[in-house]
Amino acid sequence: MIEVRNLTKDFGKVKALDSVSVQCGEGECIALIGANGSGKTTLIKSVLGMVIPNKGEVLFYGKKIDAQGLYRSRIGYMPQIGRYPDNMTIAQVIEMMKDLRKDKTEYDETLMDSFGLRAILQKRMHTLSGGTRQKVSAVLAFLFQPDVLILDEPTAGLDPLASEILK
Repeated sequence: MIEVRNLTKDFGKVKALDSVSVQCGEGECIALIGANGSGKTTLIKSVLGMVIPNKGEVLFYGKKIDAQGLYRSRIGYMPQIGRYPDNMTIAQVIEMMKDLRKDKTEYDETLMDSFGLRAILQKRMHTLSGGTRQKVSAVLAFLFQPDVLILDEPTAGLDPLASEILK
């Protein structure tokens, strides 16, 4: 499903990835474990096409990812820290994402209900706690029923109950 071959990424003098190779097949769950600054997020962002590696390649279902990024519609991504327009409400952010992803008409809103977000859909993003912003990120990752989920430190900032719901 996803294959990373000899990925290398430098940021100036810092080598974030040094010839990293990994495979993730259908039905598998992979956890990246490492110290802060060890390149986990850089690897994830390389798979998503958000970081361009210096060397190596990423394949998605056997095809090399390209600049068009069409494969991304099959991936649900939950960033470590979600950044959303401060002046928008939760509902507006969700509707904006639905509008951007016109290919879907059925949505998985299970987490929205489980997290109790329907009651606060009109709250503006800048008023939300870090944990509630993280819940919005989780809802968006699962919303489009993707083939692949990429979650970057998904429980960071979540309270114990929300963390258990997400798991």
